[in-house]
Amino acid sequence: MLSQPAEKGALIDLWGTILYPAPSLEEYTRERARKILQVLLELGIDTTEQKIYETYRATRSLADKIRNFTMLELSLEGEVILLLDKLGIEPREETVRKLSEAFIHPYVSMVKPAPNVKELLETIKALGFRLILASNTMSTAHSLQLLKTHGLYELFDYLAFSDSIGFRKPHPKFFSHIISVTGIVPVKSFFLGDEEADIKGAKQLGFKTIAYTGFHPYTGNTQPDCIA
Repeated sequence: MLSQPAEKGALIDLWGTILYPAPSLEEYTRERARKILQVLLELGIDTTEQKIYETYRATRSLADKIRNFTMLELSLEGEVILLLDKLGIEPREETVRKLSEAFIHPYVSMVKPAPNVKELLETIKALGFRLILASNTMSTAHSLQLLKTHGLYELFDYLAFSDSIGFRKPHPKFFSHIISVTGIVPVKSFFLGDEEADIKGAKQLGFKTIAYTGFHPYTGNTQPDCIA
């Protein structure tokens, strides 16, 4: 995707900026619980949807504490193993594989793009910015699938995913990796994202920042340069 060096970069977040669940977050979470339940029942494990829902919520809370404290990514399989541990189930290879696909199903099937996002990305590129996806994600493979499904993959010059890099936003190493690979200059570049990790991390490296509020209000303590 990269060719000649370009100093101007536009770093764009994925979840909550480009794409977001089409139903409510509650229904999105319920669907994840139903998919997990279906796999467990097929494996002969007797449980209920409500138990899976509650255990998943507790698992996600713990996983996010780990992510936020360490600023290291916890993979899809890692979160599934945490879930199994809370359910008292041994994490066998087949179980983890099947549950990982069930776990990620809503992510690849129940999201919608932000209004006019393709046109926005095309306009940014036309203005001479190198277009870079900068995403905290637990599965690069499924995030690529999502971008291709919505016809956005080919627009990006570089794709940075936290599970591939290892570090998550707002860790400086997430951003320094992008700078090193792409050759962009932070003071000539900007970051568009919806969360504190986006704005805080980017500002630390000298990027201009834009908080996107099309899907939900911006609630971070770090003030962006502007709000869209």
